Amino acid sequence: MASEIRIHIAGMIYNQSLGGTYSLVLSEDGGQKRRFSVLIGESEAQSIALKLNNAKSPRPLSHDLMNSIIRELHAKVVKVVIYDLNNDIFYSEIYLIHDNKPVIIDARTSDAVALAVRCDAPIYIHSDILDIVGTAIDEEKTETDQPIEEDLLRPENLNVTTLKKIGTEKLKDLLEVAIEEERYEIAAMIRDEIEKRK
Repeated sequence: MASEIRIHIAGMIYNQSLGGTYSLVLSEDGGQKRRFSVLIGESEAQSIALKLNNAKSPRPLSHDLMNSIIRELHAKVVKVVIYDLNNDIFYSEIYLIHDNKPVIIDARTSDAVALAVRCDAPIYIHSDILDIVGTAIDEEKTETDQPIEEDLLRPENLNVTTLKKIGTEKLKDLLEVAIEEERYEIAAMIRDEIEKRK
């Protein structure tokens, strides 16, 4: 039986070739620090990004609703496991405890991850799957040595750390996009970074 390897979210990249989709980049904790990506939809990507950036939606999103229902039923998400890969589709399960009994629920990987980040639950992948899809990362390179991909520069993918690595002119372009898309929290973050450089 395959062992479980803990993973975490390393980032999200907008897929220009397949509109409305994102590559959710997941990375191995420790070990070889292998990475792989999962194709997810725009709504799931925004849901994950909101939580990772500690931003709140005016009304609860689907994953907020799931989390609220689980809490109200006095259950707890213990972990999320990516357990299978078939025809390039990842299969995941959500492990819960309810009334001291384990409950396992089949779920899309995007939904499982979005729920895990809201519940602060760990995410795992079976080792035999990671052996197939994982790509080892060169540990000698630091984050600042690696080029920032254009796809990571979309406003919904930005955070304070990413902003520091982007040139001022590019930040000004991103500020315009954020305002046009009415993403005012992100626009404020970008504006603050530009002001610091003056």
